[in-house]
Amino acid sequence: MNTINRETLIKQIKDQAKLDVRKRRDRRFLETMGFLVAKGFLKTNMRVPFLPSQKLRIKDAVWAGLNVEPRILEVLPAAVLRLEKHFDLDPIEHRELAQVVEQLRKRDEKGEDFCGVPFEKLRVWAELPLRDKRVKAVTEKKVIKTFRLDPLAIERLRKIAKEKGVCETQALESLILGAKLSIII
Repeated sequence: MNTINRETLIKQIKDQAKLDVRKRRDRRFLETMGFLVAKGFLKTNMRVPFLPSQKLRIKDAVWAGLNVEPRILEVLPAAVLRLEKHFDLDPIEHRELAQVVEQLRKRDEKGEDFCGVPFEKLRVWAELPLRDKRVKAVTEKKVIKTFRLDPLAIERLRKIAKEKGVCETQALESLILGAKLSIII
């Protein structure tokens, strides 16, 4: 290898390392990483401030994922889905991300990639248990649904729930899902 080429290559590597150090000190990276580590989406051996209450800008998180830590892009759609109040997701401005989040919400088998990350990798994070037990996985979230039932049906539901020592919702779920509460209708 020629000495000039070798010296040029070493200089380029050192310049890139300096740039990488600067990017890792950037506020956008530190806030994004601090939030995702605090919530349990990512782990790191770097010193980052824990920021579990941080409200993040999508632009900053995407920048951090594209320029510093690619794992951020992998967990971002699931983080937005599960912790939407912490993000400024605008369905018009962030169309690609909003579409992926909606596909994750619907628990689609196949979906769009996000910033080059395949949907299969994104889906894993929507169902992974987190450190913060208050944050539920997509498969554990309850859906609020209102029904207008006949008073006789309500009376029967209350009776079944009381007999089995469960709440009315659990009794109704067991009837629908065929759980083994051995409920006789």
